[in-house]
Amino acid sequence: MTKKNNHNIQVLSPDIESYVRAAISHAQLLTMNSPELEGELNITAIVNNLEQALLLTKNVSLNIHDVMNEQAHSEKNERESIQSDLDRIFNLSGYMVCIASLEGYFLKISPAFTETLGYSEKELLAKPFAEFIHQDDKEMTMDNMEPISRGVQILRCQNRYICKDGSLKWLEWTSRSFDKGGDLYAIAYDITDHKKAEEELANLLKLQESIGVKFLIDHSNLNGNISFLTKITNNVLANLNKSNFDVNTLAENLFMSRSTLQRKIKKESGVSAAQFIRQARLAKAHDFIKNNIHNTLSETAHAVGFKHTGNFSRLYKEYVIKIKNGDALSS
Repeated sequence: MTKKNNHNIQVLSPDIESYVRAAISHAQLLTMNSPELEGELNITAIVNNLEQALLLTKNVSLNIHDVMNEQAHSEKNERESIQSDLDRIFNLSGYMVCIASLEGYFLKISPAFTETLGYSEKELLAKPFAEFIHQDDKEMTMDNMEPISRGVQILRCQNRYICKDGSLKWLEWTSRSFDKGGDLYAIAYDITDHKKAEEELANLLKLQESIGVKFLIDHSNLNGNISFLTKITNNVLANLNKSNFDVNTLAENLFMSRSTLQRKIKKESGVSAAQFIRQARLAKAHDFIKNNIHNTLSETAHAVGFKHTGNFSRLYKEYVIKIKNGDALSS
């Protein structure tokens, strides 16, 4: 009934529009090759319907395109917002915050890095961070990279960084990677001043071996009442960790007036009651430090009743120097 169609129609892309266009072409070819079918199948109506379908398809395609563009725009804004928040955290933090690759390069650093080390951000990002680490600390630092790559958190790792002016800074790090084999996130604290204080105290301790609380009695007035000095020394030692323990408390514990206590201590030791208590605190701290009882200077200070570590550090340095000169009880 129909003539053989010699045209070979191919659908070039698997989408609705392509199929509709192909259907229109088939309908038009049928009309061209078999005009008698026009009356039987109303090919014109079929073509019109297909063209309407094509128009609707284009509109739907445009709507989908608009939705996709809007979604992509929203995702872009969300990414930019997250990046903006991250930048604020980095820029406002007073600490040294960074993201680094497991290959050993800084990827992002907070301004505290440049302020502490003296390099520009460009300089710190351009080289492996190992090049800024003191030679003696490189191996230990790089050894920590392997457990970090497995997601293990590294706490209080200390190393020395070489500043641009050649000086050294002690840094204490907390680091970890949240994805196995992913980037490293870390925060560092400048503990240089703390390290210097520890070193100074260690050097002072080398001046003379600690003789602790025994010094209080051995350097007392040997013609005085040693049992009295022993009694008040034991009372002071029993209350050393109490920062509010003072001359009034000591007098109450010994059942005597403040003035009587002051007079007796001055006569037997040559110092005031307040100085006697302070020297007892420093002498006990001397014992603690010699025997490595505490991890930090602050812990030692609080253990012997000092509220402020800085004040304790200053007085302790003076105390050790006076031990060297043999006059620790004269101040």
